[in-house]
Amino acid sequence: MDYDEKKTYRKGLLTGLIIALSISVIMMTGIFVFVYRSSEILTPRVKSKISYLTKYIEETYIDDVDIKKLQEGLYKGLVDALGDKYSSYIPADEADSFKSYVTGEFCGLGAVLTKEESGDVIVLKVYDDSAAKDIGLQMGDVIVAADDKMAADMELSDFTSFTKGEEGTSFNLTYRRGENTRQAKVVRKKVAIPSVSYKMLEGNIGYIELSEFSNNTYSEYMKAINDLKANGARGIIFDLRFNGGGLVDSAVQILDEILPKAKIVSLQIKNQPDVTYDSDDEKKLDIPIAVLVSGRTASASEIFAGAIKDNNYGTLIGYKTYGKGVVQASSVLEDGSVISITSGKYYTPSGECINEKGIEPDIELEFEYTGDDSSSYDEMKDNQVLKAIEVINSKL
Repeated sequence: MDYDEKKTYRKGLLTGLIIALSISVIMMTGIFVFVYRSSEILTPRVKSKISYLTKYIEETYIDDVDIKKLQEGLYKGLVDALGDKYSSYIPADEADSFKSYVTGEFCGLGAVLTKEESGDVIVLKVYDDSAAKDIGLQMGDVIVAADDKMAADMELSDFTSFTKGEEGTSFNLTYRRGENTRQAKVVRKKVAIPSVSYKMLEGNIGYIELSEFSNNTYSEYMKAINDLKANGARGIIFDLRFNGGGLVDSAVQILDEILPKAKIVSLQIKNQPDVTYDSDDEKKLDIPIAVLVSGRTASASEIFAGAIKDNNYGTLIGYKTYGKGVVQASSVLEDGSVISITSGKYYTPSGECINEKGIEPDIELEFEYTGDDSSSYDEMKDNQVLKAIEVINSKL
């Protein structure tokens, strides 16, 4: 089992997260009302061609034609034609995932799921105060079906999308625990998705895992760091190994709490003045810092890692980061759909754009886990965590 597989099995931070869309790389979010303006793309010739194609499809295609799906395909195709892997169009019926990501909340089952090669859908985590918690769902349970939707027969994102919906609505869940198959009525419930988890490790070294940067991450971080400091933390390990990014403002807010007066990041956005974010002298984290990174550390988490490294304010340990040095501007249209378009680049304090390059760690270290695969994850059996503790202790 390699690094990614072990980490996914143990913590379930990315695989099958109840967010159905892969939107963790979206970094800048604006909410706007869509107003149609004519564009030279829709020339009379283009309109005529679309009309002809639509009629030809309706008259020729063997099955019934859903015009709304064809329209959605036009919108999606327009964005896809950019050839940019980070630009996307999200239909209204899928956009709740985007909004959940930004707000840090969603309404549904309230569990982290993963799909194994066998097709089994496994519960990796049950959130507190969730519908899953209410029915007694546990880590390791095998999800069989939601109403007539068979989990093994669907893409995980499609299945988890079905489990979401309006608060108070319900579906029947079939799941397996050991040899026993069980059924329960799930009443969908709002769940706050935690993006920060923390604990005190041996030697009073604080461990903070940031799984994403959402609207709630700053307040969750402040609770974590204040608690750890109150309990005598002598150093802090930040785990960004599975942080795919998020909101720039969220990452900047946290970095302002960590760094002394320093440059954090610069943004160059199309048709906007360049912007540089700086930390001030009012506050800083004045104990040794180590940051764990990997090939899945991307976007806003690379802003975090780059600011720590370029300002020489901590030690990066692990693998080279993903290399997403571009940002997206996002707009929620009046029909509830979302468009997210790559609109600029960001530069680390040293002036480097790390897009397609990533950030090299100060200490490159291959992941090894010496614990029992069948038990819960133990940070003290993680060699990268142990190296971070060693580095911090050397600075005390």
